[in-house]
Amino acid sequence: MEFTDLSRAKVGSMGVVDHIDLPEDVCHYLAHLGFLPGTTIEVLRSAPAGDPRVYRLDGVEVGLRSDTARHIYLKVAEPVGAGR
Repeated sequence: MEFTDLSRAKVGSMGVVDHIDLPEDVCHYLAHLGFLPGTTIEVLRSAPAGDPRVYRLDGVEVGLRSDTARHIYLKVAEPVGAGR
């Protein structure tokens, strides 16, 4: 398992939130969206220009811009079907 920030995780990968390095008010807002340590996140897709990206957590799809996502750190698992 490797660590990365959410903005660098590959489309199709999944990971578990390790920590978030943002001001308390932003962390509070993200927590209401479900971005909490221990939450599993799947990277679904990127906008045509690459930003924002869409993530799935707890069955909900959420779009985040890379300037926010780069402060959310994940333990990333290999994508399904990787290594074949």
